[in-house]
Amino acid sequence: MSTNEIFGKHQITPGNTKSFILGNSTLWVKREKEGWRLLYKENLSEQDEQPDFGNAEYFQTGKSNSVVLAPALPVKPMVFKGSQLKVSPKQKFTFFLKIPITIQVYYSKNAGENLLKEIPYRRLSDTWFGEPDNGEAAFALGYEYFLNFETVEISPFEAICPVSIFNNSLNTLEIQRQIIRVEHLTLYKNTDKIVTSLVQVEYKGQQILSAADYHYSKTYDGEKQDILTKPRNTSSKNLLKINFHFIKNIYKID
Repeated sequence: MSTNEIFGKHQITPGNTKSFILGNSTLWVKREKEGWRLLYKENLSEQDEQPDFGNAEYFQTGKSNSVVLAPALPVKPMVFKGSQLKVSPKQKFTFFLKIPITIQVYYSKNAGENLLKEIPYRRLSDTWFGEPDNGEAAFALGYEYFLNFETVEISPFEAICPVSIFNNSLNTLEIQRQIIRVEHLTLYKNTDKIVTSLVQVEYKGQQILSAADYHYSKTYDGEKQDILTKPRNTSSKNLLKINFHFIKNIYKID
């Protein structure tokens, strides 16, 4: 089953079940008279295994026979650990990241109050961004990056995230740890790929807050704004924040 068949609205009448294969895992959705049973199992050896709904979650929702599956980005920011990435003064650097998506399950329609469950396609490791006493919880994204948009290969449950950094300082920027605030990103469909908003960051120096902007890019998101999912957070008040964290070197002098 392709993502075109998974994402969207599905009609399931009472007493019937529909399964959705999400990589190596399966989500079963069973319609009861006025509710839903959801059963999710990871890393199945047999994808056609018969579900045991005795361990399923039950949601009382009313008489609608519609369930909606939609892609979303993770619930916490992502931290990219640059590996020998350096940007000279007054230079712009554009690269691309792969972000695993979350599958959201709604009843009746795609609306916040109708959300039943969120299922991460891949379990992400927790991390911390910033100083121990002044930082924020996040997920670890890792070191992998790409320089060419066209050559990025993704699974049906990953999104390409374009990132553009302008080093508007007098010193070389070494990207050690960069936070991607995915709660501000929109998901777009560009032909057969899922692509996020462009993350645009202006770096002015280690002790200066970076200006970050998240917006649609015709180059990467497609000629037509085919929106799959809107941002979790549409507020702009948090956009002027720390976007880079630098490891401090501590030397012991005898």
